[in-house]
Amino acid sequence: MAFQRLQIRYQTARSLPAPYAHFYTLTLQPIGNGTLQADLAITYPDRDDIDDDELIAEGFSREDDLTWSGNLPKAWADTLAALVRDTRLQPFDEDALGEDDDYWAIVLEINNGTKKEGTPPNASDWQYTIQELIQAVYERLNRERPFELTYLDNRGGGVSIERRLTASFAERTLTLMSNQGQRDQKRSLPWDTLQPIMSKVYENDYNPDEAQLKRPARSGQWLNLGGEEWYDVNNSKSLTRWLSEL
Repeated sequence: MAFQRLQIRYQTARSLPAPYAHFYTLTLQPIGNGTLQADLAITYPDRDDIDDDELIAEGFSREDDLTWSGNLPKAWADTLAALVRDTRLQPFDEDALGEDDDYWAIVLEINNGTKKEGTPPNASDWQYTIQELIQAVYERLNRERPFELTYLDNRGGGVSIERRLTASFAERTLTLMSNQGQRDQKRSLPWDTLQPIMSKVYENDYNPDEAQLKRPARSGQWLNLGGEEWYDVNNSKSLTRWLSEL
């Protein structure tokens, strides 16, 4: 089922306090060249009593509210169209929401002129996809860089194997660059492999106080998650075996 226009109004559960509480309105519309027009407004309320140091410690700032309007590539239009096809909206009753229930209200206009309103029964699928879309907007705004990780296996004697994974949420592309024996190889991976990759990587704990702040030269297996820190992962055998087989 193709759609002409999709509007999502979302608000975190009433039980979720500031600075995490937020709400957004997102309007999406496929346009003539196959791309997706997106209009997004996010607001983080009730932060006046929270000092700057606490916000920063929680990974926030005073400038988290945003308004953005722009285009996303055809891959995003196709993704939202597939999600719409898999969704049968249920009636939305705001009065029935509990303290721990998120607010999801969707208005969907499909290509035969029909307008549907409701809430998605597959809310987790919607939430994950929309969080990726919001990350794409952050990339467009240069608030965030594409996700990147580098796995380095120094085997001694000047022999090393490196694998660098780059995920652009804005372009919805996942690229793996491998270097072994002075040979570079680049290939694209399916986008739906990113979630299991990130789940596997982040099931481990990484202590910045124990990290090296420059590319390691000594033997061992190392992981960089896009910052300055290189983490020793020699003892994470399942992770290193999995990364070496990407």
